[in-house]
Amino acid sequence: MVNRKRFSTFRSFVIFSCFVYSIVLILQSEWRSSPAREFDAHLTGRGAPSKGVLLLTQMRSGSSFTGVLLTAAASTFYTEEPVRDFMLFPPSSPKDIAKALQLLRDVLRCRFVARPDYYEKRLMLMHYHDANTGSLCSFSQELCMSPLITETMCLAAHARLARVVVLDLESAAPVLQDSDLDTHAIHLVRDPRGVLSSREKLSKYGYFTGTALNASSVCDRYRRDLRGAAAVKASVPHRYTLLRYEDLSLNTTLELRRLYDILGLAYTARVASKVAYHTLGMADDLSYSYGTTRDSKATVFRWRSRLSFAEMKEIQDACLDVLQAYGYRVFASKEEYEDQALEVLVPVKA
Repeated sequence: MVNRKRFSTFRSFVIFSCFVYSIVLILQSEWRSSPAREFDAHLTGRGAPSKGVLLLTQMRSGSSFTGVLLTAAASTFYTEEPVRDFMLFPPSSPKDIAKALQLLRDVLRCRFVARPDYYEKRLMLMHYHDANTGSLCSFSQELCMSPLITETMCLAAHARLARVVVLDLESAAPVLQDSDLDTHAIHLVRDPRGVLSSREKLSKYGYFTGTALNASSVCDRYRRDLRGAAAVKASVPHRYTLLRYEDLSLNTTLELRRLYDILGLAYTARVASKVAYHTLGMADDLSYSYGTTRDSKATVFRWRSRLSFAEMKEIQDACLDVLQAYGYRVFASKEEYEDQALEVLVPVKA
């Protein structure tokens, strides 16, 4: 009986070791397969170091959709909303913001073993958008519960992406300016008229209430992000990239190739296949409001048919500077607004 128990334990250990090793190989396969990276490794004697990525935005701006597309490459690790617990009741105190930033640094460094309380919450939140975590949990619940295994997977990834919607860019700037972290910000913005239209649609289910539906409050967040972007671009401009949700929806491949190049990821056939599934309306059910599969070109400006001119103008008046800063058309009349030939996007100001 004792021998059988020892054999069972040994077998479990072997399976466990083989699984971890295979995960590491899978995560690194696309990185190693890129000719450009092989050339870089040949010159430097090693592969390029891992990069932290903050996908910074606010709710109903397409961040779940964008996060899935950015992590379509196998050599990525994805964490959703790690700092939400510290930011539930804004305006948050400086102490809460400091705690949130420290947790964010730990997540970007893959320090899950040192954060057992956070790791337990991460599992409870069912981070199903991270394909690697999902595969691990479906393979073995025991392995899934291990912060050490998750830490190993994270350390093996070339790009470690954290989606953050509750922390504005002005508050998050110190993480991007930290010389000990190689962290890049992808600042995702969406036309505030589209954001508020989407929130209003979901408000009947209780998802959004109060200031979350107030145009002035929503655009104050955009303004804090603008100040944060200016600070980051002034100190570490190579660590900041602006991404409009509308550009990503209309020109998905072009925008993703640009982002993948910035992050040092290979845009492979496997990536292209995943991107097609999420953007071309190929899924069976496209009606789920929090889903990540859609016909992106058909839905990106749906708010123009949902909002009356008066509703649109109320938002536009409250957010005029924001619209101009991010390159969104300001409609001067009802006739302009109803003229579908007039494009919403205009060049972004330098």
